[in-house]
Amino acid sequence: MKLNDTIAAIATPRGAGGIAIIRISGAEAESIAAKTVLPAKNKSVYDLESHKLTLCKICDGKSRGNIIDEALVAVMRAPKSYTGETVVEINCHGGYLAADRILRGLLSCGARLAEAGEFTRRAFINGKTSLCEAEAIIDIMNASSDLGLHNAAASLTGGLSDKISDIREVILSMASHISAAADYPDEVDPPPADEILSVFDEIRLKTGALLDGFETGRIMRDGVRTAIVGRPNVGKSSILNALLRFDRAIVTDIPGTTRDTIEELVSVGGIALRLTDTAGIRSSSDEVEKIGIEKSKENIKSADLCLFVVDASEPLTEDDRSIAAAVAKKRTVLLLNKSDKPAAQKDGDICKELNLSPEAVIKTAAPKSAKASGIDTLEATVSEMFVRGRINPSEVYLSNERQRDALLKADGAIARARDELLCGMPYDLLFIDLEDALSALGEITGETVQQEIVDSVFSRFCVGK
Repeated sequence: MKLNDTIAAIATPRGAGGIAIIRISGAEAESIAAKTVLPAKNKSVYDLESHKLTLCKICDGKSRGNIIDEALVAVMRAPKSYTGETVVEINCHGGYLAADRILRGLLSCGARLAEAGEFTRRAFINGKTSLCEAEAIIDIMNASSDLGLHNAAASLTGGLSDKISDIREVILSMASHISAAADYPDEVDPPPADEILSVFDEIRLKTGALLDGFETGRIMRDGVRTAIVGRPNVGKSSILNALLRFDRAIVTDIPGTTRDTIEELVSVGGIALRLTDTAGIRSSSDEVEKIGIEKSKENIKSADLCLFVVDASEPLTEDDRSIAAAVAKKRTVLLLNKSDKPAAQKDGDICKELNLSPEAVIKTAAPKSAKASGIDTLEATVSEMFVRGRINPSEVYLSNERQRDALLKADGAIARARDELLCGMPYDLLFIDLEDALSALGEITGETVQQEIVDSVFSRFCVGK
């Protein structure tokens, strides 16, 4: 990848729409755009005021009389742009052909087609964004819930970078003091051991708080992996349809209708539930059904939450008890379905017989209105479990594994330095661990990150971003 080339790409989804945006970035952005962009009154792109939209005609770059479209054009001159380079953006009419024709014209005039994530990579290289802020852009584009979007936006505006930078500053100050004392023992006194221990404890409190919030951040970003489980014909698919407010799964009185997992996304209390309607778990000789049952068991293992559905109008079976054992160590809500029919036994007796202590027991009777069917109660319960009292809207949460792994390395390095200090090791050995911690924290923001990690992050972007 040549980072001194001028690049161009369509920055909006292809297809019919109100507007399509073609973005150009690089030292030659204005000169290339000048061959296709025709402002009024015989002006050129060079005459356009920076950071202001101007209505222009757009030609194909070969013949100035061959007009493709009329568009709003903005020139954002370096360094005050997204990439830090001079950027030209052409806002043409959306469609399948116009944007492609304009892009081809720019490429024929000397621009190179941008690679995936190359605009944001240049922003990172030019100091316009940190690596964790670049990852926040990905999270914003992929956000599936209000809280996930909120956390990504907080990280994008520097919430996470600032926290990491604060920790780095404390470590850097201590490392500098220790290094100076080692290099100039006659001029600089080493910091007292109790002062160093206090600083190490302060650092670990901050790293620990970020690490403790990782699972919350992951759920905000990715949603709650929710498995709807139960034996055949207890109403799992009806529960799925009721949560979605539309008929996604086939519902019949025939046991074993669902042979494979069905996955859908629904927002509850600002957080996404990644619902998986699983095949009914029972003993079966049917090979296709057996595959579905194995998938159901795998989904239980990977779930953040299990919605365990039993038919409250029938006595419990061995299949029910087997499923109860499988979900015993998971966060579970027990759904007593078909509660509009006479109950076969008392609610408390059901939990006792299943040897299960769920986080909640809710009566449901899908399909009915959300309120009458118990779905509203279920949604409120899940929101209480994963949102209220757990998520602080003013806080920013660590949300991806790359960042968490780097923070774990930094925390481990500080823990080693603390142990070495307590064992009476020389101060210059502490300096090695402090450097390791600084390097690990730099991986999060991108200050000390390896090239392959940068490549991996930006490969997740689309072309044009």
